[in-house]
Amino acid sequence: MTHRDDKMTDGLLDQSLEALFAEARDEAVMPSTALLAAVMADAETQIATRARQDATCRASLRPKQRHPMLAAMVAALGGWRAVAGLATAAVTGLAIGLGAPSTVTNLATGSYSESATVEMTSAGDALDALVPSFYDLALEG
Repeated sequence: MTHRDDKMTDGLLDQSLEALFAEARDEAVMPSTALLAAVMADAETQIATRARQDATCRASLRPKQRHPMLAAMVAALGGWRAVAGLATAAVTGLAIGLGAPSTVTNLATGSYSESATVEMTSAGDALDALVPSFYDLALEG
C-alpha cells in the first residue's frame, strides 16, 4: 500500500471538483422542443403498437363458439346455473317417477317397513320392491 504525502494537490483537486459540481447544479438545462416532440411521437407509436398486439393476443385467446345454438338455448334458460338446476330437477323427477307409487307413498308417509317389502317379493329381495323392473312398467300400460 502506498502512502501519499501530497495533501496540497488533493485539496486543490477537491476544490476544483466542488466548483465544477456547483456550476453544474446552477445550470438548469432544458431539453429542446424538437427532442420533446420526438420523444412524444415515439411514445405514441409504441402505445399504438402495444394496443394492436394486445388486441391480437386477446382475439387469439378468445374461445371460439363451437355450438351457437347450444349457447343460445343456455342463454335463453338463464345461464349455466339455471341449466344445472333444471338437470337436477329432471333427474329427481325421473327417479321418483320410476319408483313404484306405493313405495314412494310409503316412504313419504313414514309407513315403510322392511317386513312388508319382504312379503311382497317372491324372491325375498327388498331391492325389487323399491325399483320396478321393465316388465312391471310394461304391464302398467
